[in-house]
Amino acid sequence: MLSRSCRPHGCRLCMAHARVLATALATTSRATARVALRPLAMGIRLYSPLPTYEPDDGRPWQEPPIRGHNIRDLLRQWEAENEAQGSENLPADLPPDGDLTNNLTRTQSTGAQGLVTISNRDAELSQPLLGEGHHEDVALATSASDSRIPGNLVELRSAGSRVSNLAIFLGYFGGCNHFYTVGGTWMLSMGFPAAFTVTRFVPFDDLRPLLSKIPANATPEVYFDMQARNLGPTRADGETLMNLMADFRTEANVIYCRHIAELDNIQATAPRSSNVEYLSLVEIAGRLLPLSMRQDDGSFPPPVLYAIFKALSNQDIGCSSFNTSSDCRRPDHLFEIFPQNYAVTVEKVTSMVREYVTEVMLKKPSGEASAMPKNVHMLTIPLVTFIKEARHAVLESRRHRQPSISGIIEPSSGVTLSKTTFSATSREVLQFLEWWACYNLFAPGCRYHSYGAIILRALELYPDRDLNQSTVWLFFQEAGILNPWELPSRFKFRLPGVSIDKSGGLSRATPNILEDSMRPDVAAGHRIERPGETVFCIDAASTSLIDDGVSLQHTERPNEFWIHIHVADPASSIKPDSELARFAELVPENIYLPGHFEPMIPGDLKHKPTDSTSESLVKQFSLRTGAPALTFSAKVNRGGDILESKIEPCTLGNVVLLDPRDVAEFCDEPPPPPDDTVNTRLAVGTFVDSPFPPRQMAATGDLSSQQKNDLLTLYKLAQAIRLKRLSKGAWPYYFPKPSVSVGLEASADRRSSPQGTKIVPADPYIEVGVDPFQGCSVVSNLMVLAGEVAARWCSSRGIPIPYRKNTKSADHLEDAYEYATEVLYPLVRRGMRPTTQQRNEFQKLTGEIEVSSKPGPYFIMGLDMYTKATSPLRRFSDMLVHWQIHAAMAFEREAGRRLDQAKDDLASVLPFTASGLKLSWLKMREKTARRMATGSLDWTLIALLRAWRFERKDLGKMTFKVTAQWFRGLMGRLDLFNLPARLDIEGLDGCRLLKKTSIGDEFEVELTDVNVYDRFVAVKALRFLGGGQATA
Repeated sequence: MLSRSCRPHGCRLCMAHARVLATALATTSRATARVALRPLAMGIRLYSPLPTYEPDDGRPWQEPPIRGHNIRDLLRQWEAENEAQGSENLPADLPPDGDLTNNLTRTQSTGAQGLVTISNRDAELSQPLLGEGHHEDVALATSASDSRIPGNLVELRSAGSRVSNLAIFLGYFGGCNHFYTVGGTWMLSMGFPAAFTVTRFVPFDDLRPLLSKIPANATPEVYFDMQARNLGPTRADGETLMNLMADFRTEANVIYCRHIAELDNIQATAPRSSNVEYLSLVEIAGRLLPLSMRQDDGSFPPPVLYAIFKALSNQDIGCSSFNTSSDCRRPDHLFEIFPQNYAVTVEKVTSMVREYVTEVMLKKPSGEASAMPKNVHMLTIPLVTFIKEARHAVLESRRHRQPSISGIIEPSSGVTLSKTTFSATSREVLQFLEWWACYNLFAPGCRYHSYGAIILRALELYPDRDLNQSTVWLFFQEAGILNPWELPSRFKFRLPGVSIDKSGGLSRATPNILEDSMRPDVAAGHRIERPGETVFCIDAASTSLIDDGVSLQHTERPNEFWIHIHVADPASSIKPDSELARFAELVPENIYLPGHFEPMIPGDLKHKPTDSTSESLVKQFSLRTGAPALTFSAKVNRGGDILESKIEPCTLGNVVLLDPRDVAEFCDEPPPPPDDTVNTRLAVGTFVDSPFPPRQMAATGDLSSQQKNDLLTLYKLAQAIRLKRLSKGAWPYYFPKPSVSVGLEASADRRSSPQGTKIVPADPYIEVGVDPFQGCSVVSNLMVLAGEVAARWCSSRGIPIPYRKNTKSADHLEDAYEYATEVLYPLVRRGMRPTTQQRNEFQKLTGEIEVSSKPGPYFIMGLDMYTKATSPLRRFSDMLVHWQIHAAMAFEREAGRRLDQAKDDLASVLPFTASGLKLSWLKMREKTARRMATGSLDWTLIALLRAWRFERKDLGKMTFKVTAQWFRGLMGRLDLFNLPARLDIEGLDGCRLLKKTSIGDEFEVELTDVNVYDRFVAVKALRFLGGGQATA
């Protein structure tokens, strides 16, 4: 455990009380007084711990205290002398996320009225809204909803308090999450800031006395008013819950105290390697605690896990929550444990800072502006070396580019800078700052934040900025550590085993010998030849990877057809348990972050890397004429009924490449519902052509009459199948999300530069827009059909694969269907986005999307079972499905019969058992990859900032819609790309009183600030537009 450098704090009131108590006891019995006065006899000083003035302590510039003067007169004199310097407000006690928190003067209480701010705002912003984007985004939009079960015990975390708070979740209603804390307080939250959960801690009946005092159909404003008037549940109503939570906390504290040596030193005792580890609470408990702590079934009771959780929360560095789950006992409830060498580096830098403060800052002559002494060149203090090198790099940058007040460097057309070679000492300091600002490794409120601020202060480069993490981000841009257009979110979401490449994308160790991971085609000699069949591959011309296509086969009946969905087949030639498979598992799906695209299988990965004629794996398995494929087939009629299905390996015949827009126009697809946000566009910078030429595409007008008829028939059958799914409750329409395209010039790493210099290219071209075109429905509907066919084929044989299903829809099918068809879907069909409360109510009925080895209903898709199987070159879960299917087909060919889980040993037939699929890790990695892709929000904010502040573009009128309130302002969304924004009390500027503002109200606003690092927009109200729905 790292040593603490500060002395313990003392409370004057407590010390005064102790003195009075000791004096009172001294007047009673002498024996009792002797016990009471023992602390005084031991030399404990019961008064303020502030240091006294010593005239010879090495600070001759300090004036001695003035005796005999009235303190009020001295304060008035100081105020008059320093009035010109102005004053700064202390940070707010309960700030919105991204603002500087007050860790100095705020109270320790978490019982403040109003909303609990969400502790992980980045995770919230990275979570897409249900019904927007694509059906594949649903899993991320509904994650962790199962932790919201009334009666769950949770630990609440707020950005405005240093202490945690145990609470019972009462439910979500009236647009808020309701909690009852261990202190007897009724608390509200628009989000769900729970870091620790014990499922079904108390039965629902125990909640009834509390729920009877809270109106279920009220609004947040009503709840705030009730809290202000001390209405709602009382302590008497919640006495049973308070006692249960207090007993739980006491039991956890006793466990903590008994094993304090191991738990307080958890960073040194828990890791088993020199690399970062990702461990669950159960795994950490198994490493630290004796076997006697386990229950009869071998599990640890929740109080033991809570003690472990508290120990992790008390660490200053490297033990943060990586992936929360609906229950603390689940294996996917993971923590990021950094090895001890991280703490050693941090402690080394803090020692440098303390030495600098002692030898330089505290010896600064009185009245001298600069903290740097005149003999700085003669000093050997390590931090001074860093300061000199860092200042040289920043001042060199400022000769060409100036920093802005918004935290980024002003855009440029490209500059050439002299390189600064940092010493080993400076690199350690830079590492400390990177962990602080980029990776956010330090716990909130820990002492290391102050060390980072001292380093920034010592640089004397940012006198007008807060000395916080966003200023470090600006410093890194100026010092050449990061590109001026780097995205903060790239560092905040991390995949295990993968590092960030500062030049772009991610970095992971590639397989040494690719041939060792390959095998002969397992379906060789058994593939169905389709020489005369036309396969339509419908994808954009810019796509370099083609992994799916569709074809139509007529039957003897005019109303029945075979639909074939052909999928690329790399699994037939890649070994399941190989280095290449483990390489692909690290990045479980393509990450489509503009400017930082990261494929699961890189396009340049080939058998012979040094041979330019060698074909890459992606090109080898992409669909083309004569390529191998795994075909998912369904026999359907014109009514959309699936009559029969099968899976076969095949060799493709005539492959025709078509553009999705061309196909949609040819099939005369109906327009989407009206949407005011579409066709919005914002572009900054100079357009840069793509370095990759588009593929040669065929036009629908050039197809033969038979091919045209087949394409139209495929469209009609796909629509009929979709109508069947809609009748079962499938989501009818997904609203478009803003899309971002980025044009980057050749990076400095790829352009030759003179010795000792670095070329920084021009700032990228950024275009943000909302396109109503959501893709060709033939493709989207038939890909869903292929997933259904794959799920049914595997389910009938008992084959474990990554099925996708809702956790609750099977139990609430009728309620979910009624709410969806009567409340949600009529709004969607009229082009109206459901409100946050409506989405949450719907997700209460369906539950989260679970990745399971057993099938189940997927309500929002309108399917009884589903899996993803059409993109094995883009998604690792699809590759797992293909490996299992190929193994089962090989067994059936050899045995001459169907695989039967009742007769056959599946573990000896299949490459993966249910546990071998490691589905909890798969889901966690998929969720992290999706969150990485939400860095598009950072690009949008950069484009908005450049257009508004630097290019002075007219952005037109903007509307701000209130989604949440806090005591110093409003939070909401702009009608421009649905950006998160904040409207403070100062920004209201008399336009409307805060207490009269409700959730759903709208204001016409203008920009006052755009903060890329903290991912928010600050606005000022121009006029009040009217009220909206209170549940928005």
